[in-house]
Amino acid sequence: YYNLGNLYCLSGDFPKSIGNFTRSIELYPYLAEAYYNRGLIQIYLKEKEKGCMDISTAGELGIKDAYSVIKKFCVTE
Repeated sequence: YYNLGNLYCLSGDFPKSIGNFTRSIELYPYLAEAYYNRGLIQIYLKEKEKGCMDISTAGELGIKDAYSVIKKFCVTE
């Protein structure tokens, strides 16, 4: 499901991509990359709150790049 999520994202089918990342998270709740990729798509689709939550989870699970995304898109001043 994770690989399908990436393929759908590359083809521009973001709803199917999100669905596949969601399924991969259901099966493997510690798959940080799935949270990260789903979060990036949600931010791109203007679903900032959902996206920032996923990016934050990805950071907690070890994706270091998540923190620069949080700083750029999720921190309100």
